Amino acid sequence: MSEERQYTPIGERVNQDVMHDNFVPKYSGLASVRPSLLILTGVWLIFVPMALGGLAFGVAGMGEGKTILDRLIFSLMPLAASVLAVAVLYTQTSRYRNREKGPEADA
Repeated sequence: MSEERQYTPIGERVNQDVMHDNFVPKYSGLASVRPSLLILTGVWLIFVPMALGGLAFGVAGMGEGKTILDRLIFSLMPLAASVLAVAVLYTQTSRYRNREKGPEADA
């Protein structure tokens, strides 16, 4: 019997990138899976309060601080977190909506 791949002894494999060999293929497989309604609901439960809280703290931060730099820091950082949360919500919701249009929706 001839093997298609030649066996590599464990001593020679020690120097290989274990993170790349074991983690990257699994992560890329998970990243390409279309989300279910349960996952989408969880994303909304996590990121909607984050978006609303960031917006509230950003507006409240406009009145904090003595200098204009302090006010910018207190307002822009929470607003940036709010924008990031909205971006995650938009991306995941569009992935879920595109799932219904795909060829796997028939199965």
